[in-house]
Amino acid sequence: MAELQTTFEDGDEPVCNEALPAGTVLLNGQYTIERYLSSGGFGITYFARDSLDRRVVIKECYPEAFCSRENKTVLARSRGHMQEFRSFVEMFVREAHSIAKLNHPNIVGVHQVFEDNQTAYMALDLIDGKDLLETIELSDNHLAPDEIKGLLLKVLDAISTVHEQDMLHRDISPDNILIDAWDNPVLIDFGAAREEASKKSRALSAVLVVKDGYSPQEFYIAGSKQTPCSDLYALAATFYHLISGNAPPNSQARLAAIAGNKPDPYQPLAGRIDGYELEFLETIDVAMSVFPQDRIQSAREWMLKIDDRKRREAALEKAQSNQDIENTVVQLILQARQEAAQAPEAVAPEIDEEPEVEVKPREPEILLPEEPLTTKLVHEEIDAAPPPSPPPARDYVRDMAVGTVVPKRLKSSAPRRRIKRKAARLVLAAALIFCVLDGQVTRMTEVFAPLVEQVMRLQGGGDGYFG
Repeated sequence: MAELQTTFEDGDEPVCNEALPAGTVLLNGQYTIERYLSSGGFGITYFARDSLDRRVVIKECYPEAFCSRENKTVLARSRGHMQEFRSFVEMFVREAHSIAKLNHPNIVGVHQVFEDNQTAYMALDLIDGKDLLETIELSDNHLAPDEIKGLLLKVLDAISTVHEQDMLHRDISPDNILIDAWDNPVLIDFGAAREEASKKSRALSAVLVVKDGYSPQEFYIAGSKQTPCSDLYALAATFYHLISGNAPPNSQARLAAIAGNKPDPYQPLAGRIDGYELEFLETIDVAMSVFPQDRIQSAREWMLKIDDRKRREAALEKAQSNQDIENTVVQLILQARQEAAQAPEAVAPEIDEEPEVEVKPREPEILLPEEPLTTKLVHEEIDAAPPPSPPPARDYVRDMAVGTVVPKRLKSSAPRRRIKRKAARLVLAAALIFCVLDGQVTRMTEVFAPLVEQVMRLQGGGDGYFG
């Protein structure tokens, strides 16, 4: 299998044996290749011009493990490689679309993604500047601590945008952060598609997307879980190199030392490098922890630790959130109070009060013995009579006439109590939902203590919200 080989002509002009020659036209004349720029195991990069004569960078999908070039056309090396090759091209296109959606000043812009020559291409912004690796290697280009902090904050903001889209960069290193003419860092060369391809392809499984010194230990383990803090490890390693002048030790070597009960070969920046805020250096050391659970977990968390302005903005957001919650709860309480006040009284039939009549016992009747003949006739009449009818309904008027007291029906307050209870529960439930949706679960006590106090104040005695 032929491998991509880069040589140099005229002292500093790189040439690749598999690269497209200068003057090659792509996409029906929309782009013209000017010269080869660089290559790796997954693609070839060129300087080019578009149809408006603007300089751009063209990145060609060229996974050398299972493709080769015939004239301009890129072909799978064999029938067995065809499916893997097409799968990689599709992943390349998906990644280009994902990067194009990021739209961040510190992330390289994607002009277009297209297919030609039976492979795929990306047209990218041309960043006129140098990468961080060149900055590190040039002794006359030392950056001041404030400049380095400013660069890190901008890259963290870019990484935060990437992670918010459920993406990872997976290839952060000094040569993938460019510094433009205005000293702004620009993140380039995402490695997500390469990582995905190496997991799915047997031919690429041996081609690990790692860079010694910068990649976290989980990048070396096939199928391992990779999270935003994996990118943050690589970013911390990049700035470790920028600050100290030396690349950090390989994460695999660090893991092996810890497993063997030996000292971690990593030398912390905090307490060793002068001119920087201690907390700033400590965040880099923490982000470079060997085990993911010990690292800083998000780019936003890192920014809040080192940027006073971000901390103030976060405090203002929290204060505004508190005010929003308070306003909402007050509105709900007022609404509940109004609904309770306007609740209709229950309608029930009333009986006028009557003076109580003293109940006097009836005098017992004296029954005289009857003649036997009379008794017999009475029994015959009773036996021949039809079954007795049910007793008549109670005659309340007669009862009153004989002195029975009829209790007065009282007006019912149950409907009002039910409405009040319902309104109070609505207030509490709404406040609970608001806190959860607003991400303020840890502030439940703070929110509900004054709320319950106000609800209890509305009770007004025994006939309150929960009476």
